[in-house]
Amino acid sequence: MKLTFTLIALLFTTIGFSQNLTGIWRGHFVQNTFHLRSGQFVEDKYKYEVQINDLVNDAIEGVTYSYKSTLFYGKAAIQGIYTRKSKTLILKETKMLELKISDQSTACLMTCYLDYSKSAGTGKETLSGTYTSVNEINGTECGSGSVHLEKVKESDFEKEEFLLKKENTVAKHKNGLSLNKKPLPRKAAIKPGAEDFVISKEKDRPIYKLPDADTLVNKAPDTTAVAETPAPEKKDTAVLATIPDVLQKRENVLAQSFMVDSQDVKIEFYDNGQIDGDTISVYHNNIRIVNSQRLTYSPITMQIRIQKENPTYEFIVVAENLGSVPPNTALVIITSGSKHYEINIASDEQRNAKIMLNYQKAPSRN
Repeated sequence: MKLTFTLIALLFTTIGFSQNLTGIWRGHFVQNTFHLRSGQFVEDKYKYEVQINDLVNDAIEGVTYSYKSTLFYGKAAIQGIYTRKSKTLILKETKMLELKISDQSTACLMTCYLDYSKSAGTGKETLSGTYTSVNEINGTECGSGSVHLEKVKESDFEKEEFLLKKENTVAKHKNGLSLNKKPLPRKAAIKPGAEDFVISKEKDRPIYKLPDADTLVNKAPDTTAVAETPAPEKKDTAVLATIPDVLQKRENVLAQSFMVDSQDVKIEFYDNGQIDGDTISVYHNNIRIVNSQRLTYSPITMQIRIQKENPTYEFIVVAENLGSVPPNTALVIITSGSKHYEINIASDEQRNAKIMLNYQKAPSRN
C-alpha cells in the first residue's frame, strides 16, 4: 500500500510541475499587410488554435487551426522544437490538411517563434512571439506578424487523438488503474522527406564565432599606385593559392542574399529531413569556420558580429559527404534582431551553397 501511494504521489508531482506543452492553445495572430491604395500597413487579425503533442527530446508535433469568419479556414500539420532552458518554441506548419477560402488566393504556411511564460499568481500559461509565412504553392514570402496564445482546456474543433489518449491516461491514473503497466513508448518526431521540418533536442553543441575581425573583415582592394605591376599570371596564381581547393574546384552557387538591420546575427544549420549522415563545413573569407560537423535535429550555431565598415558577409556551405540520401540538404535559420529568415539549401560534390548577409541600419523612427 505504501509503495502504491508513493507511485501516485510521484505521478501527480510530475504532472503538476513538469513543463509540458501538450494541450490546446488558443488566441490569435495579426498579419501586417501593406495596402497599396492607402500606402500604409494594416493589421489583419485571425483566430488561431494550436493543438500540441510534446514528444521525446522536446520535439513537437500537432495541428493548427486558422480562421476568420467565413472568409478563411485552414487546418495544418506542425512540427518543431521546444528549448526548455530559454523557454522558446519554434513551430513550423508543414502542410495544409484542410482549406476553405472565399476567393481564389492560395494558403500560406507559418513558422512561429514563440516564448513560453506562466503567471505565478494565476497559473495562466501563454505562448507569444512572431511569425513568418510562405506561399504553400511557390514558396514566396506572404506576410509576417505577431502571435499570442493561451493554454485552454477545450477546443473549438475536434480534439486530436493524442489529446484524447492523454485525457484517458490521466483519468485512469486518477482512479488508481494501470499503475503497474509499462508506459507506451512515445514515437520520435522523425519523418523522411526533405520537405518536413523536424528538429529535436540533443546534448548542447558548440556555438561557432568568427575569428578576430582583422582576419575576417571584407577589406576593400588596395588601389595604391605602385611602380611596377606584377604579371597577371603571377598575381592570379598567388590569389588562388589562398583559396581552398574545395572552393575552387566546385561551383559556388548563391542560394539567397539577406538584408539584415542588426549587427548581431545568429545562423543555425539543421538537417532538412531524415537524419542520414549529412556533414558540412562552412567557410568565410576562405577560412573554414565550421569543420566537418554532422547535420542533426540539434543546430550547428554560428554567432556573427557584422562590422559597420564591412557590411557584406559571405558564407559558403560545403558538403563533406552526401549522406545515405543525396544530395546534402540543410535547413538554415537566420535570426537578426526580431526578424527571422529561413532557407533550404543543397550541396553536392560539384556545387557549394553560398549565403550572403548585407547589413543596413534600420531607419530611425521619428
